[in-house]
Amino acid sequence: MLENNINAPHLGDYFLEITDTFFCVIKDEKISYLNETAIRFLNGDKETLTNQHILNIITEPDKELFEEKLRTTSKRSDYFPLKLRTSTETVIHINARLIPIFIGDDKIFMLEGYDQTPILALEKKNKSLEERLAHMSPIDLETHLPTPVLFNDRVDQAILRALREARGVLTNITSFLTVVVVNVLDLKNVEERNGPEAKRYVLDILVSRFKSTIRSVDTIAKPAEDSFYFLFENIKDKNNIQIIIDRLKNCANIPILYKTQSISLKITIGVSIYPDNGTSPVTLLKWAKLNPMLT
Repeated sequence: MLENNINAPHLGDYFLEITDTFFCVIKDEKISYLNETAIRFLNGDKETLTNQHILNIITEPDKELFEEKLRTTSKRSDYFPLKLRTSTETVIHINARLIPIFIGDDKIFMLEGYDQTPILALEKKNKSLEERLAHMSPIDLETHLPTPVLFNDRVDQAILRALREARGVLTNITSFLTVVVVNVLDLKNVEERNGPEAKRYVLDILVSRFKSTIRSVDTIAKPAEDSFYFLFENIKDKNNIQIIIDRLKNCANIPILYKTQSISLKITIGVSIYPDNGTSPVTLLKWAKLNPMLT
């Protein structure tokens, strides 16, 4: 199969079907491979979609732009908006990027993207500009931490740096990166018992403790739910991961004094290691979320 001849280890998740990201391989402007997510997006079947011209699934306004990108893209492109037509003539909006790979004299492209349709649907509702900006912002307005949008980009860049140091060979990687998901289980109860001000205070204390625990080169992010994402780079010894986990535990285990009350929190911690548990931001986060440890 085509994918077996492609030396692109950071794209392995797409061939293993363990990602929610749209992905297809383009050769000679024809689709030679689609992952299950792409097939689901396009509401078709693999046999029908494979070997057809890529422009057949791209809407008219975007065809010229896409043809130009196929001609001129020589390295991984930035994300760009792309509209695709499904088998039922529904138009879906994705944020896409092209990744060229050379195999001998052949140049093939990986088309990777994620669905923007739900976000666009939200924007059509009667929402204030502030709400829309908060949804799309790379910074969480409450904690001033990166959101998953920025966090995923940082994980992506960290993966590329690790691959570059290993000369593109996963087995040569000696400097690991770790993604950690910390779920705070009691924040809803804190808000119900003591009000929203108490929850904000507890969040501020947690963020302050977490920041004092991690290195300046590490990343802490805040998704919408009551959790935190962490990225730790350049882990030379996997035994150090347990030290990281213990420090994060301590941040939550020490009670927080709010007015006259002592608030204790419970957390779960999920950990994934690149490349052992995944080779893309989506997969690393998914692994960490699916394997939480109650502390």
